[in-house]
Amino acid sequence: MTDDRDLAKWDAEIEAEFQRVVGATRTAGKAKRGRRHVGFPWAFMCDVCRLVDGQAALAVAILIYRRTIVCRSLTVTLPAKELAELGIDRRRKHEALTKLESARLIRLEKATGQSTKVTLLWQSG
Repeated sequence: MTDDRDLAKWDAEIEAEFQRVVGATRTAGKAKRGRRHVGFPWAFMCDVCRLVDGQAALAVAILIYRRTIVCRSLTVTLPAKELAELGIDRRRKHEALTKLESARLIRLEKATGQSTKVTLLWQSG
């Protein structure tokens, strides 16, 4: 009988340790969810800096690249909330998009009453 109690106690200890590890893993995952990682090829940044002047244009280009990765599409829209976090208003956004389009890094698709769709044309290499 003591063997059954020892096995039950051992089993309970294993289960408690498992639940502790699962809880710690979930907590770590939730802490990372609120952060944003912006990753892009170094060549992309070099090309944008070489072809376009202005901090807003660089920030918009990086946001466009990020959105293409997140949305898994070369054609995206730019959320006003993310632009506002970068301190870019509508006027500066349009100026930056015009510069990027002139440099042939993007193509704009404008439709009345809808958000402008931006297609990333940049190719690595």
